[in-house]
Amino acid sequence: MSDPTPREPRPAAAAQAARWDEGPRETVVAVFGDAARSGAWLPPERLHAVAGFGNVRLDFREADLPPGPTEIRAFAVFGNVELFVPRGLDVELGGVSLFGSIRHRSDRKVGRKILDRVLGEPPAADPRPDDDEDRWLVVQGWAVFGNVKVTVVD
Repeated sequence: MSDPTPREPRPAAAAQAARWDEGPRETVVAVFGDAARSGAWLPPERLHAVAGFGNVRLDFREADLPPGPTEIRAFAVFGNVELFVPRGLDVELGGVSLFGSIRHRSDRKVGRKILDRVLGEPPAADPRPDDDEDRWLVVQGWAVFGNVKVTVVD
């Protein structure tokens, strides 16, 4: 009996894995402690945030994001990874939680937005500056007895 040949990875998965390995990347780790990035800082295009029995806080309100997507892989094992984003910054959030949570929270009430639309109030102006290129976050979270949380703040 011959050994079975290993299957080739799907092209999309292989391309994504290759893309993750190239270019600037940073890892922020908190084990039994805290790690944070805030104020004016330059996030890389790809960022690992790892919290094990600790907390990682990433504040993007004053961050100078590169054009296009900024990819964040958040791992929370008995810890928390918290991201604070300014209003108007788009966030794609996905992931898996086991005895934990992965959530996106805004400080504004969604019900008020719906009521404003029903009553015919004009929508608020988009607070994003007119940049040549759009910027957004893509967050993939893994939470095991921990939390990955994105909070929209002013």
